[in-house]
Amino acid sequence: MGNPNPKEKKEMKGLIATCSECGTKTELQEISIEFERKAIRATMSGVLAMVCPNCGEKYVPGDIAGDVIEVVSRTIDETEGLLKRTEAHRKSLLSELPVLAAKQLELTLST
Repeated sequence: MGNPNPKEKKEMKGLIATCSECGTKTELQEISIEFERKAIRATMSGVLAMVCPNCGEKYVPGDIAGDVIEVVSRTIDETEGLLKRTEAHRKSLLSELPVLAAKQLELTLST
């Protein structure tokens, strides 16, 4: 029983070496993934994925995708609660002390 060849090793790690759309060899790159849920947008940058240089198809390994979705979902849920509490306080202040203010409170997440 010999060592598996490098292609098999990559397959085992969940990396897609060939694009399923056009058959081109994919390349490892950092990408950004955008999410929108509950009227909150979040972008996670620096996610490793295999990307087709020909058609642009992106393949995020399952374990990474699961972790990203879990973290972003939890962040959006917590952000929604924070925005609701903050917006209630903001409306109270604006009714007492009118100022020129934005119509909507926004939170941008970045690193």
